[in-house]
Amino acid sequence: MVLSFIPMDVSADQTSDTFDITVSGEYIWIDITNASWAIGTVSMSSVSYTNETGETFIADMDNTTVNTDLKLQITADAATWSSATAGNGAGVDTYRLNASIDIWSASDVQIVTASATTISTSITAGNNETFDLRFDAPTSTSTGGQQSLTVTTSLVKS
Repeated sequence: MVLSFIPMDVSADQTSDTFDITVSGEYIWIDITNASWAIGTVSMSSVSYTNETGETFIADMDNTTVNTDLKLQITADAATWSSATAGNGAGVDTYRLNASIDIWSASDVQIVTASATTISTSITAGNNETFDLRFDAPTSTSTGGQQSLTVTTSLVKS
């Protein structure tokens, strides 16, 4: 956006000048590569990792102009199974979903339905972030039917 000031008619005892103002806004943008993870049939109490199946996710933030935090949240739970609440593990008809930005070497955060969980902080503007997911299957289930859930990613200015 450019603002310009135009001189006004002035008398002999006045003078004026103009100057330009240029401004651009901060921009936050995200695109997730690998928009799904088809785990397939899981055994009860089993653990599945995206990085073991070649499904590492990439949060593409090339056009972002500010440092950001990356957050994940389960926004639509499975039909019969529910996600474990914060700090709890898998159970009867209850799964647990975790995320990691370093292939499970140091960080491991639980993703829940109650609120968005920060998995990476202060990502430098214009940089991408990769992350992996871990799915802990229920210990037992009342159904063998297919379950689907939705995870929403968000960026927040650091």
